[in-house]
Amino acid sequence: MPRIQFTTPDGASGALELDAERMSVGRADDNQLIIAEDSVSSHHGEFAFDGSSWTLTDLGSTNGTKVGGSRVENINLTSGAAFQLGNVNCVFHGDGEEDAYSAATVTVSTPSSGFGSHPYNGRLRTGFGPKVKQKNPGAGLLTLLGVAGILACGAAVYFAMQMGAS
Repeated sequence: MPRIQFTTPDGASGALELDAERMSVGRADDNQLIIAEDSVSSHHGEFAFDGSSWTLTDLGSTNGTKVGGSRVENINLTSGAAFQLGNVNCVFHGDGEEDAYSAATVTVSTPSSGFGSHPYNGRLRTGFGPKVKQKNPGAGLLTLLGVAGILACGAAVYFAMQMGAS
């Protein structure tokens, strides 16, 4: 099965299997392929299979999709194609490479401690969720003054209309 092998800037790595004809990739939970790294946009791109080959289309991501350091909008993926999603290094492994891929993962050595010593765990994501707004102590007073100003204008209009009616 085709897959994307990726390595984040902090050394975490993982593999994502391409098991459908269209799959979105990004850091948001509603993507089929999730890479929880800050440089990857929420909805970064889309992998598509047309029956004979795979392509990756950038969906207007902030940090871009790059090949050889240059931003691209589309990539025709061939086995062994290297690209970046934001700052995450990725390699496409085609359908016929499962044996070569598993052999490569067995022979890769990982450090016993430090970055890259643990497999990538997408559940340890940080930085996502509702943004907490800092409380501004002067905002309450400013709001009160705004409401008082609106009421004063309303009262002035009311009294002007009462004087005109008499």
